[in-house]
Amino acid sequence: MTPGPRAMSRAFTILAANTREAADSLRRARLRTVLGLVGIMIGISSVITMVSLGEIVKAQARKEFEALGTDILVVRKSFEVSSPEQRAAVVEREDAVALAPEVASIAEAAPRISGHGAFRHAGREVGHGAIQGVTESFVSVNRLSVRTGRFISDLDINRTWCVVGADIAAAMREAGTDQPVGTLIEAEEQLLTVVGVLEPHQESYALPVQVEANNAVFVPITTAARIVNNPEIDVIVARSRAGVHHETVAADVRAFFQARAPHLPLDVVTAKELIARMESQMRLLTLLLAAVGSIALIVGGIGIMNIMLVSVAERRREIAIRRALGARQRDIRSQFLIESVILTMTGGVLGVLLGLVATWTVCRFTQWEFLISGLSVASGLGTATAVGLFFGFQPAHQASRLDPIVGLQGE
Repeated sequence: MTPGPRAMSRAFTILAANTREAADSLRRARLRTVLGLVGIMIGISSVITMVSLGEIVKAQARKEFEALGTDILVVRKSFEVSSPEQRAAVVEREDAVALAPEVASIAEAAPRISGHGAFRHAGREVGHGAIQGVTESFVSVNRLSVRTGRFISDLDINRTWCVVGADIAAAMREAGTDQPVGTLIEAEEQLLTVVGVLEPHQESYALPVQVEANNAVFVPITTAARIVNNPEIDVIVARSRAGVHHETVAADVRAFFQARAPHLPLDVVTAKELIARMESQMRLLTLLLAAVGSIALIVGGIGIMNIMLVSVAERRREIAIRRALGARQRDIRSQFLIESVILTMTGGVLGVLLGLVATWTVCRFTQWEFLISGLSVASGLGTATAVGLFFGFQPAHQASRLDPIVGLQGE
């Protein structure tokens, strides 16, 4: 049966009275209340901060992928080899250059030969980094920008020309060169003429290959094959055509190299595959962070239970008098449950604010974009209520079962 208006009014009256009594009790025990609030605040703020940072890191990684483009893929020789033929197989330069023209799903491809060395200009060392042998498409595939001069051209076959990164160019200016373009730089005992300078490039660690453009010297791929210690192509960075599924692109690339080099073990990693892996790992990381934060919340909940048990022990006479005057067990139980919920909800609200401030502080120092996770806020408040009910039930149940005669007899 649906309760009548009079019954509902009586229930609201009792609830309001219990709420006022619970608030008065918390005000009287200020020190215990503050200690309980601090415990819940730390627990809730830990959960909020951990979950929010997990979501922010995931969003930041996706943002890096979107800046690179989800059509990007990385092709390289696999490190997992099982036969001498596979160990001896390499990515041939002719095959890498022919990838884009002969595979319909590939829009452009940029092979790279990489070495390392020191760079000298005007008798001074101006840097130490990668010597990268590339083709003309390398600049567009990797979203590089040329500040002055030009980039390497496919017509620069065996030419001793180079393009320098922003940090190398800055060091050359410090060495006394106003305009690096047209000057000479020495790399691996080879004199190179600078034909271009790149804009500063923000390195992205989303992909399993890094360009390291700021401290690099770029030369024609045919020139790099003569001057670096290992003239093998270490990676091909490519972009697929619009509308082609990433699995189709990966299958086309594998089929192309399988036909040209049957023994070549190949890894083809697309950006969408990396995004899927990253999001799966981030979900696990977020759950782990939430679990770590929950430890502090459990400790805070245990503190609430101890506070409520002490409160019940100190108010035995008050409980006994209320029982003697006609208060039912459920009235006593609801009063202490309300007291516990008020304490945890207040701590929950303060914990949410503290967690958001902590998250904002971390984002400010890491230069991440600050995001507020509605799920984390809702879960924080919901968890605070659940903690109050769970850890407050035992003290409330104990108070409701107190014998009035025993309570009136004193300690």
